[in-house]
Amino acid sequence: MNNIMQLGKGCCGCSGCEQICPKNCISMQKDNEGFFYPVVDEDVCVDCGACVKHCPMITDAPRCSEPKVYAAKYKDRESTFKSTSGGLFIPIAKNILSDGGIVFGCAYDENLVAKHIAVESENELCRLQSSKYVQSDTRGIYEQVKSALKSGRQVLFSGTGCQVAGLKTYLSRDYDNLLTVDIVCHGVPSPELFKNYIDYMGKKLGGSLTSYNFRSKEKRGWDLYYKADNGKKSKSDYGFFDSYYSAFLYCKTYRESCYECKFANKNRVGDITLADYWGIQKAHPEFYDENGVSLVLVNTEKGNKCLTKIKDKLDIIESDYDKASVMNSNLVHPSKRPSCRDSIYDGFDCGNFETYAKTKLAFKINPKTKIKKMIPLGVKRFLRKLR
Repeated sequence: MNNIMQLGKGCCGCSGCEQICPKNCISMQKDNEGFFYPVVDEDVCVDCGACVKHCPMITDAPRCSEPKVYAAKYKDRESTFKSTSGGLFIPIAKNILSDGGIVFGCAYDENLVAKHIAVESENELCRLQSSKYVQSDTRGIYEQVKSALKSGRQVLFSGTGCQVAGLKTYLSRDYDNLLTVDIVCHGVPSPELFKNYIDYMGKKLGGSLTSYNFRSKEKRGWDLYYKADNGKKSKSDYGFFDSYYSAFLYCKTYRESCYECKFANKNRVGDITLADYWGIQKAHPEFYDENGVSLVLVNTEKGNKCLTKIKDKLDIIESDYDKASVMNSNLVHPSKRPSCRDSIYDGFDCGNFETYAKTKLAFKINPKTKIKKMIPLGVKRFLRKLR
């Protein structure tokens, strides 16, 4: 059997093997949970080993040893408001675009399917803002990145650790004109599960959804609030009170490889690592901002040069890894696999998401979480000032 197939559930789904295969005999196909895995046409495969050599789960991508750690906020308040945390991705991306470069990142398409796309203007950057808590489709994207690099353009690639590592092992060499940004990732649910959830939410609102934001700041500022919208009606609530979102937060629906993620540690694969700086109130209380604070890990000299170029656009302070990882546990270890993961996807495609959600995605609301939601935002602001 082809070695890439022997990975089984250890595959991260980056699709690098499909894109590197010289015989085009590998295709990414959905399994019974809706995750993409490589399928090899054994009649065409010549066992050249290219897929194994370029697989980030088998071949290690270059890593950093000791990152420099910062807490930062983009000074453009409007842009930060539309971002997940402190908005650091936007000035980094604008810096690349200002040099005639191209930015690759995750966006929703017209059907709210998460895919990696190429962006070449500042007006399009909004599509890459905010978190998408579902696995992004990267099929064909590494080929586009390589083409842009070989043409001499500055390139920014943003993705999860495994996606960045997949790009690096696909390229097999460093490019001076490539900057990579990896995000601190908890894990990813399947695209098919998210599709069924989106369809269900659309029906509840009386029409297909036109937008979905996992991290809307409209009602509660920097928090775990979602907003689903169909153009006429919208629904917004705390993530812990939603079946799909709470299952994500409690690590129930991730890809199997996420629970053994080799990128959930200090040795980062990106030139820069971005995340929410959860716990900033305790680590650096004077730097807290209800609009969001980003955790920034600068892992390479490339990353350092980039941060130096945009520093005048930021409010930024030094921090340290121990403080940063207190409430960002995926900087230390992968998410823990709950026992319910064994059967969580049973019946997810039954055609009745409401029934599936009430059984497999049933959740209990922590009383403290309920109280937190009940506290008006104005009162929360006042209480923070008293600390």
